[in-house]
Amino acid sequence: MNTAQGIFCVGVDHHSTPLRVREVLASLAGERWIQHLIEHEGAAEVVFLSTCNRVEIYGRSEKRGPEITSCLARSMPADLRRAWEDARGVYLHEGIACWRHLAEVASGLRSMVVGEGEILGQVRRAYSASRESGGTGKSMHALFQSALRAARAARAAADFGKGDASVGRLAAEAMEEILGENERRPLLLLGSGHTARSFALVEKEFGHHSLWISSRSEERASSLASELGAEVLPWSQWQRAVKDSAVVVSALAGGELPWDGSIDQGPDLLLDLGVPRTLTALGRAFPKAMWVDLEELARRSEVMPESLGSIHRAEEVLRKHETHFAMGRADGSPRAQAFEG
Repeated sequence: MNTAQGIFCVGVDHHSTPLRVREVLASLAGERWIQHLIEHEGAAEVVFLSTCNRVEIYGRSEKRGPEITSCLARSMPADLRRAWEDARGVYLHEGIACWRHLAEVASGLRSMVVGEGEILGQVRRAYSASRESGGTGKSMHALFQSALRAARAARAAADFGKGDASVGRLAAEAMEEILGENERRPLLLLGSGHTARSFALVEKEFGHHSLWISSRSEERASSLASELGAEVLPWSQWQRAVKDSAVVVSALAGGELPWDGSIDQGPDLLLDLGVPRTLTALGRAFPKAMWVDLEELARRSEVMPESLGSIHRAEEVLRKHETHFAMGRADGSPRAQAFEG
């Protein structure tokens, strides 16, 4: 079997599609539509990947070129179809180009922060969710297993796993640059996942704020607070803490947080790291607060010259794996393992 036969990726990312469009797609897309797309003959296999930087559909189809996107659109529920048709910057990758794109995504080469550490796990979880939903077969298994294997090898060659290259770190550094030597009141961090942790670890290095953590998962919030020497606030009390916070940082998923408070004093800075964004209602309530979201962070992040060597090493590893996949060997054989070193 030709492992590249019929595979495709349709998606949008931070390079050409505005955040407001990506967050609409992220709120509508998801595993719940996998079987819908298959049953309505949009594709024979389907995997959804949604991250801070991208919303993508991977799959297998007998169609080619624009017929792939047309067929997908016809199989979507009306609101999801309209969102995809209205999106600017939609791309299509087929065959070996699809493999190359996924491997570059999983390795962190296409991330807003090159080499960031979260993406490998996000790709793995997206594939697992589709498999559990019955959306994958031999083609998606071969594609994702091969691309993930290549991404791990590329990251190792580039030393991407060393240090903390993440959206959380970038956000913490941006916060320090924006606030300068301003008087520091407490910082309220909403969320307790990987991005929240990476942000909080960098902020602890700076040591300019006392830290409050509030999360829907109080167990995870307590664990993170214990690691950082921070204070846990029950989720039901996060709104009350806003008036005493210099900064509110959200590393949550799930869309806009409700805000019905009425207070005179509020934060100096709102850092929204969610897709869809979560602090827009709070932003309307405090229009004088500075606002930073992922779009603003993207403008602040640039590839530094010292990163170019790492990028080249990663790309060289991916080229070797690409040749292997193109020859139809995606079974994890000993020859495949040799590429991982």
